[in-house]
Amino acid sequence: MASLFRERDFALLWSGQSVSELGSSVTYVALPLVAVVALHARAFEVSVVTAASSIAWLIVGLPAGVWVDRLPRRPLLIGVDAGRALLMGTVPVAWWLHVLSLAQLVVVAFAVGLLSVFFDVGYPAYLPSVVPRDRLVEGNGALAASESAANIVGPGLGGVLVQLVGAPIALLADAASFVVSAVSLAAMRAGGGPPGPGERGRSRSAAGAGTGRALQRPPRQRLSRDIASGIRYVRAHPLPRTVAVAGALGNFVLGGYQAVIFVFLARQVGLSAGPIGVLLALSSCGGLLGALLAGPLSRRVGDARLMWAAPSVMAVFGLLVTLTGTGPRLAWYVAGALPMSLGVAAFNVCVRAAMQVAAPDAMLGRVTATARLLSRGATPVGALVAGALAGAIEPRATLVILLLLLVALPVWLLLSPVGRVREVAQLAPAPTERAREPVG
Repeated sequence: MASLFRERDFALLWSGQSVSELGSSVTYVALPLVAVVALHARAFEVSVVTAASSIAWLIVGLPAGVWVDRLPRRPLLIGVDAGRALLMGTVPVAWWLHVLSLAQLVVVAFAVGLLSVFFDVGYPAYLPSVVPRDRLVEGNGALAASESAANIVGPGLGGVLVQLVGAPIALLADAASFVVSAVSLAAMRAGGGPPGPGERGRSRSAAGAGTGRALQRPPRQRLSRDIASGIRYVRAHPLPRTVAVAGALGNFVLGGYQAVIFVFLARQVGLSAGPIGVLLALSSCGGLLGALLAGPLSRRVGDARLMWAAPSVMAVFGLLVTLTGTGPRLAWYVAGALPMSLGVAAFNVCVRAAMQVAAPDAMLGRVTATARLLSRGATPVGALVAGALAGAIEPRATLVILLLLLVALPVWLLLSPVGRVREVAQLAPAPTERAREPVG
């Protein structure tokens, strides 16, 4: 079987997203450090910045799914990248003019997060226009591997950039990466529009194979009816329903973890930006390993089993992070965070492929948005709760509480229909059912 990288469109998509993920990994370090170092923000204020970047899911998550199903997906993704580049560029400009404030940082984080909702819904819905259905796990694995590789290089690069030019200027790397992503998408041929007569056949032909999925564009309904049909679809089918709840449980914990970990490492452990970036880069090696192993492991043991085994690894090893201290005790962070990132990457690869298979093309945006509303919407809630808790007790104790809660994720998956099958395809609707879009 020929490599997906020999397909022009996939190679362009992969290269553009790899650069974009590298820029986002720099921002992962630089944005909270702008608040901590440049603006001297308190723990709860840092958590507000973190929450602002993901709270948009609670506001436009469901309508975004409808618009992704209505609009040509590739032009939408290009516009989103251009908007995010402009917004991210305002932070270093304001810092250079000595007018940067915490309020602006929150607004920029929220606005970028708002646009990212459309990208995060449209991107998985666009991928089946580029990659044949039977190679979606391979395509998602390759994209996840580059994302994990970016997470290895990006935090270290971010830490170095913060020390060399300051946290606000370091954000220019992310702005430039959005431009590269937009140019790569513009050079692609797969249209990725809402399924219409003949379009799906053209998209599949460009990707190399057809799948016989829905070719008829459904009549456009009111926004509320389109949203309701996506919600009903997720509620009616065990796979997207299970994934949505699992995502909410996991992202509540991980949202709180991300909000507190920088304060923990910078103030309680006493590390500067450079060592923090190095630790994050080392732990992210697990993400690369998890993304590369997801495909072979899913074929060997079954992707349904991998879905609950991966968060089990996260729950077992996560608590080791809380033992982190100075000197040799820094090794505890890598020992805990590396397996955590491995579990997250493997779980995400399986989940993305499962969601792309479980819904008809005409509804893929709405189904993705409905499931991610719960999962992504839990991220800011976890960040705010963890930030308030860290202010009331201490960051280390807050991390202990959060990581103990992570045990609920594999337990939920084992008790759900996913825990009773080997392959998630066993939970997917029958082809005749997939072809019928619910009517609002």
